[in-house]
Amino acid sequence: MDIQALKKVSELDVFSLLVFKLIYETGFANFAAKELAVSAPKISRCLTSLRVIFNDELFFRRQQGLKPTPLAERLYLPICQLCDMVSQIERVADDRLNHCQTPILHIAVSPSIITSLAMALSQLPRNVIGKVKLHSWEADTEELIYNGELDFGIGFDTQDAHELELSNIASVTSLCVVGNTNHSFWAGGEQIKLENIIQHPIVYLRCKGFNNRIDPLELYCQTHGLLLDDIECVRKLEDWYWHMLTMDSLAITICNEGAFAQQIPQLRVEKLPDSEFKKLNDVMAMPNYCLIERAELYRRYSSKTTQMIMDITKSLLH
Repeated sequence: MDIQALKKVSELDVFSLLVFKLIYETGFANFAAKELAVSAPKISRCLTSLRVIFNDELFFRRQQGLKPTPLAERLYLPICQLCDMVSQIERVADDRLNHCQTPILHIAVSPSIITSLAMALSQLPRNVIGKVKLHSWEADTEELIYNGELDFGIGFDTQDAHELELSNIASVTSLCVVGNTNHSFWAGGEQIKLENIIQHPIVYLRCKGFNNRIDPLELYCQTHGLLLDDIECVRKLEDWYWHMLTMDSLAITICNEGAFAQQIPQLRVEKLPDSEFKKLNDVMAMPNYCLIERAELYRRYSSKTTQMIMDITKSLLH
């Protein structure tokens, strides 16, 4: 066997061969990037590596797209066969894994609903959905979902989805007020109105895709010329709790998160009247939660699983 030829084959990686196959069949590198759910620069690097290994241009750029060279024409069939063999190996390995264990599902969740969802999922028998690891939504979450490092997310329809698929779940229809049980707001018998709430320090949990620029209560005050002296945002759920417990602040949150907060003896929760909810919703529409995931080809979970989680999330918002 030709040592040089063997060396070339040993330098090949399966992903680069898939890139070759898709570019050959479609004539477009951006199509390969979309199909493989990777960035265009990664496709370019793979193509450059293949050109070095085979010492050939492989594809020429033409008006109609990328056209294969004579060597690429000869390589296409054996590369297809090799890709098919790898797919068969992958299927066998997946079947064995599925028989041995249920993979952990990694889900990114907006911090505004993560506690409620965790509590609801904890009530499900393990054989229904398996183990689920929740991750609080961060600045790079969409990219992690896109790259397959997270399975999917429960976020907002206003987020940058990076060509991910969005499925509507539900909108927030009610809110509640949370504060220390010893807070003067409760002791004074004040009506639960926005104008009375803003007389006290306010804390809100920043959620990317919703109130990361401005909170609805803050916008309401600006719109109506009301003075809001003391408002602070926090990025972590635990900071939100601590702020209310030690800083005499009030918070407005969705009702299911409020119900969980009420399990803490030092916190009190009361529903915001519909008239006050409408005031906030009129200046900034309440968030619309949705399922954010990769294309179906790259999912390692069933549609039944996502539907179950969507139904649970929907029940938490009504």
